[in-house]
Amino acid sequence: MDQIITDVNLLYGEELIEKSGDAVWVKNGVIHKVGPKSELPTDLPTTSASGLYMVPGLIDLHVHLMWDGSLNPVETQEKESYEQMIIRAVSNCQKYLRHGITTVRDVGSVNDISLQVAQSVNREIIEGPNIIASGKTLTMTGGHDPFWARFLDGPTEALKATREQIYKGAQVIKVSATGGVYGRAEGESVLNAELTYEELKVICEVAHDFGLKVASHAIGRDGILNSIRAGVDTIEHGHFLDEELIHMMEDSNIAWVPTLYTYQQNAYANGIPDYAQEKAKEIVRIHEDAFRNYFNNDILIGCGTDAGAPCVEHPSIVEELIMMQKIVSENSEVLKTATSNAGKILGKMIGQIKEDYEADFMLVKENPLDNLNNLKKVEQVYKKGELVFKL
Repeated sequence: MDQIITDVNLLYGEELIEKSGDAVWVKNGVIHKVGPKSELPTDLPTTSASGLYMVPGLIDLHVHLMWDGSLNPVETQEKESYEQMIIRAVSNCQKYLRHGITTVRDVGSVNDISLQVAQSVNREIIEGPNIIASGKTLTMTGGHDPFWARFLDGPTEALKATREQIYKGAQVIKVSATGGVYGRAEGESVLNAELTYEELKVICEVAHDFGLKVASHAIGRDGILNSIRAGVDTIEHGHFLDEELIHMMEDSNIAWVPTLYTYQQNAYANGIPDYAQEKAKEIVRIHEDAFRNYFNNDILIGCGTDAGAPCVEHPSIVEELIMMQKIVSENSEVLKTATSNAGKILGKMIGQIKEDYEADFMLVKENPLDNLNNLKKVEQVYKKGELVFKL
């Protein structure tokens, strides 16, 4: 249905340019035209935004819908039945729209639960954001996050595992290229490269043949290097990035999803499992330095929260953006990580208030470019041109 929203202050286009008093014509779920009210049709349904700020629907590139964000989500998961896991994932999914988050990328779930939740949203069985889900993570036998892993060893198994996830309906392929901080008390190090270059290369080739992107959990340098050489599309976390690796990413158009907030929580929140806190404290400053040093390099940086991980609630996108802002002090550039940058990383026409982009946006009381906390003052949310939340 066509509609026109008038009297709105816009954060327009890729650069979030402030435009006052313009109107937005939404047609068939897409932003058809932006401009003065006098230049738009007069015979269409019209709503006044009364001077609210129109901000692109936010995009979180790294969530785990089935985790509960407690001190120890794995422990919660182990106590729950499969049916309870599904119910929790659906419940978490439904929290996003009312916070102005219209797209999330779920990069790891037990038994492919996230694929079922994504399909349920697409079929309008449940309400929720657009979900781009990986289902199981592709991991070496005994590797990072074994509870939702599809174990593989060798290029042939890598080929089969990738095809399996594609067959199940995955919209992104997630790999564990290194060990991690949280998930297992013993048996992994963040510095260890886990999947080999040869395995990663096969995964990337198959995924790209089917038009899917590959997201790589990669903390230590060797695993990051293997991922870049193999052709992944995003480096998730990326603590040990250095100048050489960043230049390689620039040359290959590989994006970075740093997920700063979750490691701050692992390092400093009270009650986090000791093994995870010790590992996080060793690398959190390295992570901050990498972000500070390379934020303005010629790579796309996207916002991901790891929502569901220890002490990272659904949603935590404003907390992630504020964490970024504390390090680099650039509100506009930081907000782009959850809007235009994230849309580009996904290769979708989302994340911008601009002609021909999907009409995913929210209306907030005050300008978030003045204070990112204003993103919490959500009055209305639109998804594909339909009002899905109103305060």
